[in-house]
Amino acid sequence: MQYLKSLRTLVLHCCDSLVSLPRSLKFLTKLEYLVIVGCAQINLKMDAEEEEDKDLQLSLKTFVMDESDALTDLPRLLLQGSSSTLQQLQISWCPNLSRLPAWLLNLTSLHELEIVNCENLSALPEGIDRLTNLRDLTIDRCPELSKRYRENGGEDWHKIAHIQKVVIKD
Repeated sequence: MQYLKSLRTLVLHCCDSLVSLPRSLKFLTKLEYLVIVGCAQINLKMDAEEEEDKDLQLSLKTFVMDESDALTDLPRLLLQGSSSTLQQLQISWCPNLSRLPAWLLNLTSLHELEIVNCENLSALPEGIDRLTNLRDLTIDRCPELSKRYRENGGEDWHKIAHIQKVVIKD
């Protein structure tokens, strides 16, 4: 991968045996779109050595994670390395994702957040109202999230009321 320095789009689709991303991903500094779909075994948790690599600078604009039973947390290093460029984050069909990390608030350029069918996800990070560029939030088929953030009667609606377009579906 280190020779693909100009690569802008990477789509991993139905890679049944893939359990992690290669460390050489850090060489893809021009990567803008990373889409991982149907890789049920992939777990993007970083090991201790990778977590210490704080200098990772990526240019991701869009990150899509779809259909991963193994995903329990969002990839901190990958997304924080794109904290000033990431505009769109889509997470869907990740049944074992139970929380969104507090560092999600560091994604200052995030315009769109879409969460679909993550039934164990129970809350958005505290301070979500600090994401002032967030203009579009979709919560679909996430029972606990839908209940908490519903416009009429949701206990945490006030935390997302500043977002221009909020779509909550059951």
